[in-house]
Amino acid sequence: MVKEEEIINVNPEEKVQKIFLKAIELVGGLKQLCEYRSLTWLPALARAAFAVVLKEEYNKTDEEIAKELGITKQSVRNILQADPEYAKERIKKLKDFMEEEGRDLKGHTAGAIVKLAYSMLEKK
Repeated sequence: MVKEEEIINVNPEEKVQKIFLKAIELVGGLKQLCEYRSLTWLPALARAAFAVVLKEEYNKTDEEIAKELGITKQSVRNILQADPEYAKERIKKLKDFMEEEGRDLKGHTAGAIVKLAYSMLEKK
């Protein structure tokens, strides 16, 4: 007898929120973002958090992630191929990093920050 597969609805929201908040913490917190007028970084960090969780936890393809988030496949690739070590190095000199990055956080930079946050939370 063949068993029917159960369709499980996934809701990555809780995990995404934890990673998003850790990423904000890594860049100095909300106050720091306000001081450097970098609140525009939040959407990039949120998209990156969703992309990382959907890939790592739910094995979604780049195409599926792009469709779900309303971004291009290339943007998803930039996020997922980002090196967390890049974020570690940049965060060491946070003030310079925030000034250099400016108002618009690049996808690969957001991806690096989020992947670093993800790895830190997974170690716990």
